[in-house]
Amino acid sequence: VTSDLLYGRSRMTKVTFEEKYYPAVKETVYKAQLSNGLTVSLLPKQDFNEVYGIVTVQFGSVDATYTSLEKGLRHHPAGIAHFLEHKLFERENSEDIMATFTRLGADSNAFTSFTKTSYLFSTIDHLLENLDLLDELVGDVHFTEESVLREQAIIQQEREMYQDDPDSRLFFATLANLYPDTPLATDIVGSEKSISEIQVSNLKENFTDFYKPVNMSLFLVGNIDVKVVEEYFSKKEKKTLEQFTVTKEQLPLQPVKQTDSLRMEVSSPKLAVAIRGNGQITEAESYRYNILLKLLFTMMFGWTSDRFQRLYESGKLDASLSLEVEVNSRFHFVILTMDTKEPVSLSHQFRKAIRQFSSDADITEEHLDLVKSEMFGEFFSSMNSLEFIATQYDPMDRGETIFDFPKILQEITLEDVLEAGHRLIDNGDLVDFTIFPA
Repeated sequence: VTSDLLYGRSRMTKVTFEEKYYPAVKETVYKAQLSNGLTVSLLPKQDFNEVYGIVTVQFGSVDATYTSLEKGLRHHPAGIAHFLEHKLFERENSEDIMATFTRLGADSNAFTSFTKTSYLFSTIDHLLENLDLLDELVGDVHFTEESVLREQAIIQQEREMYQDDPDSRLFFATLANLYPDTPLATDIVGSEKSISEIQVSNLKENFTDFYKPVNMSLFLVGNIDVKVVEEYFSKKEKKTLEQFTVTKEQLPLQPVKQTDSLRMEVSSPKLAVAIRGNGQITEAESYRYNILLKLLFTMMFGWTSDRFQRLYESGKLDASLSLEVEVNSRFHFVILTMDTKEPVSLSHQFRKAIRQFSSDADITEEHLDLVKSEMFGEFFSSMNSLEFIATQYDPMDRGETIFDFPKILQEITLEDVLEAGHRLIDNGDLVDFTIFPA
């Protein structure tokens, strides 16, 4: 028995998917919005045996505070979205839905990010039964005080595991100094205190407010027949549209904490250098802006840059250097993390280079072409992975998507990259964070 959250109950209505062809990737995406508001997208890839199905809810760790049309400003403990993700796998009889996916020959998983929660399965058989089960997973809740207390203990252990991981600790400590006194200042799983404060009432209210079809999307990619899926959704009876009555809060931009450190059991110091953007980015431009920033920082600090080669050859930097770029309409930032024996010196060099990016010797037409070629190669290689496509494509994106990536990348000029750099850096706030050996 499914909840019919994804489909609802009324008379049978023919569902027809509209086609959109992306010539750069030679793929056709089929898309429809059901009468209950759910966005459904399909990408048939008959050269695969497998199918990935993923439901995404526009609800993440930064949404612990929001405004409800009926109830006004609501505050919930940090980590509520991640906690809810865990609890949805539990049925009324305490059976784990993940075990039912396994009996159907499917692998299942879920993850929570800053702005989204996703539930996915992969299978080579029983697609429609797995879709029914996915609907059940996100369509109903079964909470008891006892099961919430049990889950608190499990998530506390998960939090401690992240706290013991130097790379995770470095990233989230840096983020906390970029966005003090906001939900981004707390790990996605929450803090020890906030996890212990989560109650049945919190979970039910968040589920009711956010887990509505109009705030969700379903994406199927792999060995699927569009007509079979159309018939499946047409046979499912639909509810009328349920309005989304939540306004998500903008993150307040408090003064950053410019430098900070802690000590852990690490063999070599770990450094993060990060910049917070303080301007407004619209949802429609966020995907392209993300690509521009990745190009800029890869040109300056990536392995093809003269800067990286010099630091690598002198032993001041190794292959651990990584780049994280996050862009959406509510916040955007860039974080560089690395292992280095000279964190103070390297932080000074990196911060200076970022501030003076427009005259950087690594930012040239030739280098941009090289980095773009690398990105093209990585992208088309990734398109052979159904999991990559499923987790990177969001049907509810208001602007461009991963299928627009080749076209966007091809059209980007050096002027575009420099303009994006000025937009982020001229009024951005820089911080650094170091983990020293204990």
